[in-house]
Amino acid sequence: MTWPVEGSAPLPPLRCDHCGRVVHETRHTPSSYAVDYYALHTGDVESSTMRTDDDRQAITFQKLLRAVVLITCADCYRDPAIRLEREQRFRPERMGDRGEAHE
Repeated sequence: MTWPVEGSAPLPPLRCDHCGRVVHETRHTPSSYAVDYYALHTGDVESSTMRTDDDRQAITFQKLLRAVVLITCADCYRDPAIRLEREQRFRPERMGDRGEAHE
C-alpha cells in the first residue's frame, strides 16, 4: 500500500470484491484484535526457467504476468463457496475437473 502524498486526495475506501461492503483495517486492543477483511494476492502466471551462471542447474519458477488483489470481507469469508473460489484463484493447479480441491 502506498501512503498518500500530503495534500493529495484521500484514497477511496477499500471494498469487498464479493458484496461491495466497505472494509476496515484490523483493529487492535490491549487484549484482542478484530479482522474485517482478508486480501488474497494472486494473478496470472506462467512457468519460467532460469539457468545459473555455471549452467549446471536450472531454476523453475512461476512468473507473475498480471497481479490481482482479491478483497474478501469477514462476513463473505464465512461462506464456503467464497472460500472455495479464493482457493481456486490461489492454487488453480490443485483443483479437480469439477472445481473441488484435492491434494
